[in-house]
Amino acid sequence: MRRIPFVNTLLKDREFTKKIYIYFSTAAGGDDYDPFENKKTFTNLNPTVIKGYVRELSPETAFWKQYGLHQNGMKEILCEAKYRKWFELCNKIVVDNIEYQVFKSGTGGKTMIIERPLNIIRVVVSRLD
Repeated sequence: MRRIPFVNTLLKDREFTKKIYIYFSTAAGGDDYDPFENKKTFTNLNPTVIKGYVRELSPETAFWKQYGLHQNGMKEILCEAKYRKWFELCNKIVVDNIEYQVFKSGTGGKTMIIERPLNIIRVVVSRLD
């Protein structure tokens, strides 16, 4: 993909972007772990911070663009494409002290991370219930 310096500088500018905290987790079995039940405890690790452009996604937009979504506080994040794998593997995302998740049910989460031109991805996150 081609890079345009203006767009990449805009995504790193403090006036247009917000800090996005991405939490990964590790799974561990307790003392009474049963491999047949496969009940593990997930512990969040320290967050990784990236910058991206965040905007509110209206319920009408969410309904018409992605079917089957619940519309309780969805956001759209535009960031560099190198963070795609991070969004696929993360446990939760925190923006402005509100917890979100990448929507993974329904279509398998494949339509929630979309490649855009200029080496940018669009990630749709929903509020963590």
